[in-house]
Amino acid sequence: MELRRRIPRQAAGWSGKYKIESDRRAEWHDCLVIDMSILGVGLALYGAVPTDLVGEQLVVEVDTPIGTSVSIRLVGEVKYVTSVPQGGVRVGLEFVGLSPTERSILNALELMQVAW
Repeated sequence: MELRRRIPRQAAGWSGKYKIESDRRAEWHDCLVIDMSILGVGLALYGAVPTDLVGEQLVVEVDTPIGTSVSIRLVGEVKYVTSVPQGGVRVGLEFVGLSPTERSILNALELMQVAW
């Protein structure tokens, strides 16, 4: 089996919501950020999940474990989609268009070993 991840991911376990960025009428749906790295995130998506998500950009909003006054917005391109036995869909999202500042923030968080 080919090792696809260039950088190991750390467990996250954050509840959040997502929508397809290109669909202006898209509603928010529940999701769970399963794991995260400086390159992307693994998500479990719930609700009516389209089957043709590969290549789509998703917007994900999560509240951090430190409280609801701090939230994180993630945007990335879906690289793979697979079903999960418990229901829902697992997707791999690669961050796109990160600015040098955003990349530096992710690097700093990883160096500090922040519990995603």
